[in-house]
Amino acid sequence: MSPIGLSLLMLAACAGFAVLAWRKLAIVAALRPEPRFDHPGQRWRDVLVEGLLQRRMVTREWRAGLMHAVIFLGFCSLLLRKLQLIAIGYVETAAFPPAFGGPFAAFKDGVELAVVAAVLYAFWRRFVLRPSRLEPNGEAVLVLSLILGIMVTDFTFDGFRFALLADAHPGIADERDHAFVGSAIAAAFGVLNPAQLRFGAGLSYALQMLLVFSFLVWLPAGEHFHIVTALPALYFRRGRPANRVPAVDIDKLMNATEESEMQAGAATARDLTWKEGLDVFTCTECGRCKDACPAHLSGKPLSLKFVNDRLKHHLLEQRAAIVAGSGDLPPLVGEVIAPETLWACTSCGYCEAACPIELEHLDKFFRMRQHQVMIAGEFPHELKKVFEAWEVQGNAWGLDAGTRGDWARGLEGPRLKIVRSAADLEGLDYLFYVGSAASFDPRGQKIARAFATVMNAAGLRMGMLGADEGSTGECARRLGNEMLFQQLATSLVERLNGVGAKRIVTCDPHALNTLRNEYGDFGGHYEVVHHSQVIAELLREGRVQVRRELQRVVFHDPCYLGRHNGEFDAPRAIVARLVADQPLEFPLHREKAMCCGAGGGRMWLEETQGRRMNELRVEQALPLSPSLIATACPYCAVMMADGLAAAGSQAQARDIAELVADALEPN
Repeated sequence: MSPIGLSLLMLAACAGFAVLAWRKLAIVAALRPEPRFDHPGQRWRDVLVEGLLQRRMVTREWRAGLMHAVIFLGFCSLLLRKLQLIAIGYVETAAFPPAFGGPFAAFKDGVELAVVAAVLYAFWRRFVLRPSRLEPNGEAVLVLSLILGIMVTDFTFDGFRFALLADAHPGIADERDHAFVGSAIAAAFGVLNPAQLRFGAGLSYALQMLLVFSFLVWLPAGEHFHIVTALPALYFRRGRPANRVPAVDIDKLMNATEESEMQAGAATARDLTWKEGLDVFTCTECGRCKDACPAHLSGKPLSLKFVNDRLKHHLLEQRAAIVAGSGDLPPLVGEVIAPETLWACTSCGYCEAACPIELEHLDKFFRMRQHQVMIAGEFPHELKKVFEAWEVQGNAWGLDAGTRGDWARGLEGPRLKIVRSAADLEGLDYLFYVGSAASFDPRGQKIARAFATVMNAAGLRMGMLGADEGSTGECARRLGNEMLFQQLATSLVERLNGVGAKRIVTCDPHALNTLRNEYGDFGGHYEVVHHSQVIAELLREGRVQVRRELQRVVFHDPCYLGRHNGEFDAPRAIVARLVADQPLEFPLHREKAMCCGAGGGRMWLEETQGRRMNELRVEQALPLSPSLIATACPYCAVMMADGLAAAGSQAQARDIAELVADALEPN
């Protein structure tokens, strides 16, 4: 290829890349602003560890992750080789200095061999192993073919070049002596005459450059744009688990005087933030988000991979209006995302935990729900009574708020007392936030009583607010009723602060998450722990003793305790103290545990499509022949018990507090 031809090819390819990239990036730039520049040190660290070193990619599924890491790091490390090839296009004998050129040639060949092996494994995986999450994808096959072609033409170019020029040029000879693949190919080409070698070198070089610059142009056109945007998306990530819902300025909403100002959540594509738009265009469509998604596995019409694909095409279709900032846009819910897709999500957070580049999937869903509930008034019909119950009685059961503390009758005393003031809280070890599930649901009440029994046995003293407690509003918020949530949150913060609450313990992971991670925005700053953490510490310190008499116990991870708040070990430590054999594990456990189906407000919604999530979760345990499914959440306890009943299993579902209370040894 002549220098002029190479220059024209590079100019055309760079122009094509810029035009196609701006086609998407202009949309991102036109979306809602959102500050994402805090904690730059931590952001750069994550780019290095999670992006460049591919930690999340490799650790969660090592074979596919290693394959991707080899291809990615191979491409990064071979950028210098591409610059060398461009230089060769202008000066045929261009070579690195001997001290660098030889070792680099050996390194290059090793990397390219590794990339070839990774690409061949990718083909094997896609066409032979065929994991369910990898649907037929012509673009992926094309990109893999381009990568393989780039590697092969580079090897053959080296072979022709070494055979033609190495004997006359010391720098090229040094490269040949170190490039073990290129030199082997050069030896095979040694039978060709100079004209044939020159033709082969020119052809392989031209093919190499055409493939490289075709790949460059293709990148922004399809899903592999993530090669460009993945590291920026990772840098600007939220930097926290998916445990907080985007807030709505309720005062601004209530004081709006014009219809255009009455906005909450995301109604149209114009309401998406620039980071949400960047995430949509960055989604690799790897399908990892589906592996333990309870909605997807149970046959609901929800796959974050396809949600992102739908949004991506919608943004491109509406590009002109979005970039111009004018014109009507169709609603997201109904036109782009089906209502049944929106309401299928349990907010379990698996999709975000599994995403190798930490794309943020849930915020879009939370904000679309906010619009549907507070502005459009379009939501599942069964939620109407639930919202009314919260508004009137402060709990989703609609039971008399004055009976909130009745579960503790017979337990009240010096070690469990009603707290009305800061003076009442003095000298107590914890304020027990009971929560609505443990206050009103008979199953949850047993858990609260068992925990109080354990704490009493350990000599610890707790207080509770009783009828004055109030709901955290966690479910209401995740169902999109932000106004109701803020009313409940403001009221509860006022009560907690009024008694000087500092250390709070709860049996409810959902309450734990909201009190710990969301109430700070409303003036509530507390040290909040889960009952599993307290009980595990009591057992470790020997303050309570238990019998080892249980067998075949499997623990189900609550999403809001595990994935959202990082506590996987405390409940398992408790189970390990109770069993006479080895604790069992679900096939999907810890970070990959499947949700019971109650999260995200789904506790109050019927399942009308596909399988019931809790029944599917229980079926995952049945091959283990468990005698008992241990839980650490009142919602999970209900869902697991119902699932076992539906399966006709004799196994029980019990909270760890109940198990410890039953196994207590007298001190």
